[in-house]
Amino acid sequence: MDERALSSAGQSIEGVGTTRVSSARVLRRRDVAFFGILASVNLAAVAFFLDYWVARPVWATAPAVYAIVTLLLLVVAVNYAGRWLMLPLMQRPISLAIRSHPRVGIATTFVPSAEDLEMLEQSVSAMVAIDYPHDTWVLDEADDSRVAELCHRLGARHFSRKHMPHYQTDHGRFRAHTKYGNVNAWLSEHGFDRYDIVTLFDPDHVPSPTFLERVLGFFEDPGVGYVQAAQAYYNQSASFIARGAAEETYAYNSSIQMAAFGMGYPIIVGCHNTHRIAALRGGEGLSPHDADDLLTTLAYRSRGWRGVFVPEILARGLTPVDWPGYLSQQRRWARSVIDVKVRYQSKLAAGLSPAARTMSLLQGLNYLYRSFTLFAAFLVLVFTLATGIGASIVSHLLSPQLVLVWTALFATDLFRQRFYLDRPTECGLHWRVAVLHLAKWPYMLLALADVALRRQLPYTITPKAGSSAWRAQLVVPHLIALAVLVIAWASGLVAGLALPWKVHAVAAACVVGSLAFVLSTRLPFPDPYDRSHRASI
Repeated sequence: MDERALSSAGQSIEGVGTTRVSSARVLRRRDVAFFGILASVNLAAVAFFLDYWVARPVWATAPAVYAIVTLLLLVVAVNYAGRWLMLPLMQRPISLAIRSHPRVGIATTFVPSAEDLEMLEQSVSAMVAIDYPHDTWVLDEADDSRVAELCHRLGARHFSRKHMPHYQTDHGRFRAHTKYGNVNAWLSEHGFDRYDIVTLFDPDHVPSPTFLERVLGFFEDPGVGYVQAAQAYYNQSASFIARGAAEETYAYNSSIQMAAFGMGYPIIVGCHNTHRIAALRGGEGLSPHDADDLLTTLAYRSRGWRGVFVPEILARGLTPVDWPGYLSQQRRWARSVIDVKVRYQSKLAAGLSPAARTMSLLQGLNYLYRSFTLFAAFLVLVFTLATGIGASIVSHLLSPQLVLVWTALFATDLFRQRFYLDRPTECGLHWRVAVLHLAKWPYMLLALADVALRRQLPYTITPKAGSSAWRAQLVVPHLIALAVLVIAWASGLVAGLALPWKVHAVAAACVVGSLAFVLSTRLPFPDPYDRSHRASI
């Protein structure tokens, strides 16, 4: 960090001195031994499969299909290997005592037309009850009298930019109807001048009373610009989708973020995060983007600020419980991640270390690669069904050797689960994740098209309840994919192609899966605010 930034940081909180956050490695000697054994087993399984895959003459029957399938296998293998090799890099920060007594503000945004008032009351009550002295603010987009009354009753402060035209712009950091625009308006009016540290919560996230005590000490290090705690949910038992969506986050919010911290690059997660005002002021608030958390992380790093990841569950929120909420969220996240990588990555990551640049790039690719891999595999299957070309390769792929590889990878995943933050809840066979990936891959392609075509879509809040209109929108991509698959399959059968039974089995499984998804959208939408799923930290 340059001298000016250090001076600014030192002025924002008195008495920080030369304190620096230190950390401890997560893997112990016994863990390192197990890691080595499992790495050897995986390497042997992959080598055994490659010998089987490369040595057979079947590839000569359709070299193009063989090359594509081999490339897909390599993409999957490299991703798993990257996640596995990150484990030795995991570190936990060592807590620091709070000595400087910073002025702290907590803020949450709220849109009355799209979010539940009772949900907000639960969250704000917990925010007000946090042990460390602070102010709690609700940033109300609608200036709703019910929200103002709730704030008065609970002891929180109320802010709205509704009647401030200069904070209602079409573009930029005060863009209307966006979370970052709402936060940046509050920062300009109150946050920058009143506080040294601010914590931002989504309105569904309920913090523990010790939240601030667990994160504030790290700001005694004048080089720390932000602190991120783990993300978790309290309604994941509400539905199959809620459970699967939560399972998708377990590894990221434990081992991946701990490894990112070990590499000096923890990622800000938008649901709740804590910032040094001096760091926020340098960028004039949150970055103006749908992926404001990811872009703000890059902006901090480009200006020399460091971050800390706290591997503890200090707050829990809501995850989508139905297809409309889940798929719209995934498309929005994918669109924003791709846009950041395309438009901002090279510029903001230029000053980072090679390790940090690699971590930044892989963070987005890891999120998207499964959907694009499934799409490529779908195209290969359609081509094979219609022409018969590559049928022996597809059949050859479904082998005991590949089952052995997946078994070895499953063993590594069980090892990774040793480092999950809520092991009784999070450990297990996460088969729902595979189902969700099979359901969402068409929507990831739509996200890619959004970026490629430069579609200017409005900022949206994840839907908390479905509608009949949403049902129709959900099934269209899968019905198109289903029609393409059935037409290709029927064409091959009419042409009298002699396809191996394994190819027919894969095609039948795809048809059944697509039909199951379409039918599942007809089920009643569960209540995302079901009061039986109360927050518990």
